[in-house]
Amino acid sequence: MREDPARKGEPEYSVVVPFFNESENLPQLLREIDSALQALGRSAEILLVNDGSTDRFARPPTSPRYPVRWLDLTCRSGQSAAIYYGIQAAAGRWIILLDADLQNDPADLPALLGRLQEEKLDLVTGFRQRRQDSWQRRWMSWVANRVRARLLADQTRDSGCSLKIIRSELARRLPGWNGMHRFIPALARGMGYRTGEQPVHHRPRHAGQSKVRPWRRALAATIDLLGMIWLVRRQFRGRLRGPEAD
Repeated sequence: MREDPARKGEPEYSVVVPFFNESENLPQLLREIDSALQALGRSAEILLVNDGSTDRFARPPTSPRYPVRWLDLTCRSGQSAAIYYGIQAAAGRWIILLDADLQNDPADLPALLGRLQEEKLDLVTGFRQRRQDSWQRRWMSWVANRVRARLLADQTRDSGCSLKIIRSELARRLPGWNGMHRFIPALARGMGYRTGEQPVHHRPRHAGQSKVRPWRRALAATIDLLGMIWLVRRQFRGRLRGPEAD
């Protein structure tokens, strides 16, 4: 990945963490992110995007080695909104996304980066091989992934995995709408970017409660899928050539 001289001094990676009521998980998450970023050996920043949390914490947690930026949405707006605004505020050449519930393992980041570099990708998504969720949630996700893959041809087995590394140019082109985060690989491929997957760990929730309501989510995802069939086919595939084009 060739460095753009015009962006010298900016961090290589921006870690964007959307969260709602995850105060018990954030300190441990930051320690794990800190360790993973050290393994990558590049400059980085961490963005914690607070999606209208109502729980209390003494003060924003910090990282021992990397700057932490704290972003607050004016009201609870959903995971897609938190991801969108985090991406827009990020300064890094590459955007790392992961959830705050500690089910994603930051230690998987070097493997994702290796796949990204080996295959010269613009986006790599984690593929959760052994999901630590209820059977109901796993079954609904299995059905949704197969229907989505068949209709959108995004060549992604686990689009819902939050652990991703994305080229910043691509990340900033993602549209801002509720549900967008479930379709990032399809949106990327529709714009002509190269995507891939990497097997990752999935852990039981450490603390707090899941914010996902499976049946409500299934209905919303079905409605979104209909719009995505149109949107994926209508996106611009061309983009300006530049230092990052190769």
